Amino acid sequence: MRFTQASARYGIPKGTLYDNILGKSKRMVVLEEAGLTAYEESAVLEFCCEISIQPYNRRTRKSLASILAFVEKLRRARDPEFQFTGLAGFRWWWAFCKKHSIVSLYFDRSDEMSNTF
Repeated sequence: MRFTQASARYGIPKGTLYDNILGKSKRMVVLEEAGLTAYEESAVLEFCCEISIQPYNRRTRKSLASILAFVEKLRRARDPEFQFTGLAGFRWWWAFCKKHSIVSLYFDRSDEMSNTF
């Protein structure tokens, strides 16, 4: 569930969710922790948004899991032990989206549907 969806569903301001989940002062530091090179960041943008085909496209229909797997694969070429743990992957994706003005559109409703039956 995205911040905007959680905000609407539970009546909590988005800023409060950001601050409580991601930490108010260190939101962008996580980009440095992942340690992607400029080339790797471009590869992630291409994977997510296909910017070579649509240069101004800043939307993705990729799942967070597939994006994080792609980033881990890139990083493991230099550091075989690299892995996102806990909320680190989500935090990295949030900061990456902010840095590159990505609007994530992917929403997997299968979890929500399975809970209704």
